[in-house]
Order: sequence, then structure tokens, then C-alpha cells
Amino acid sequence: MTSSAYNVFVAFDRELIEAQLALNEIPSKEMPRIAWDALEANLDGPAIRRLAALERPTAFQVAEVLPAAMREMGLSAISTGEGALRIGQRRASEILEKGEDPLASIRDFADLWIRAGYPSELRSVGNLHDEIWMAELTGQSESEIRKWVIERLKAIVRQPGSTS
Repeated sequence: MTSSAYNVFVAFDRELIEAQLALNEIPSKEMPRIAWDALEANLDGPAIRRLAALERPTAFQVAEVLPAAMREMGLSAISTGEGALRIGQRRASEILEKGEDPLASIRDFADLWIRAGYPSELRSVGNLHDEIWMAELTGQSESEIRKWVIERLKAIVRQPGSTS
């Protein structure tokens, strides 16, 4: 799942950055890029500029400036569960909008659920891999399984907290 790699962003995206920060998925070396994107989005402040100026920053350097930079960028600290839900909702929306085969991406949701520490917000899609395995054992056809997986993805997108 590419959502954990910051370099897939085109513009400053508060909700996704908050989600990735909640899951500790943005490496220290990528934090200056967030500050550059914030500056390009007309956000400014001493902490943003300090973060933008760091070259190959360590986790300690980032930790020192990040709280102030987050305030200047209008970023909120969110729970791990909310972060996982945001990322899961975006991935589900992408699958549905592009018409991707949902069965090919089920492992993405399981991996996200595990990385986030099994939050209840993502349970409905986090364990789809196991549910599909059980459905296959009980003789459900692939088309039946695909149909209920699509319904499950639609439900997670509609779940409160959706950013889509």
C-alpha cells in the first residue's frame, strides 16, 4: 500500500499527513518535504521554516520542532485508530473509484490493521483476508465473495470520520 510513503503526495494534505503521523509512517528524512509542501500551500512560521531547513534530520531533531510546526500547519494529533481509518478509507475509495479488483488488495487492509495495533475503527476490513478464507472453505463463489467485499469497502468509506 503506497499510503505509507510520503513521496506519493502531490500537495499538502492535512488529513493524510495527520493519519501518517498517528501511525508513525513518515520517516524523519521526509519531514522537511512536509514543511516545503506547507510553505508552498502558503503556510508559514518559524517552526515550519526550521523543519524545512533540516538536511537528513534525525528523529531527535524532528521531535524537537514537530509540535510547533504541527501547530503552525494546522495539524492535529489524532489517535492511531483514526489515522488507520483515514488511510483505510482512502484506499477503499481508490479501489472503488478505479474499479480495481478488491480481492487483490485485501492484504493491504490486514497489514494496515496490524501496523496500527488492531484498532476497532478498521476491524471491518482488517480481517477480510481471514473472512475470505472462511467463505472459500464454505463454498462461496469468487463472485459472491467479491460482491460482499465491495459492500464492505463501501461501508468503510461511509463510516463516520470519512475523509472521502
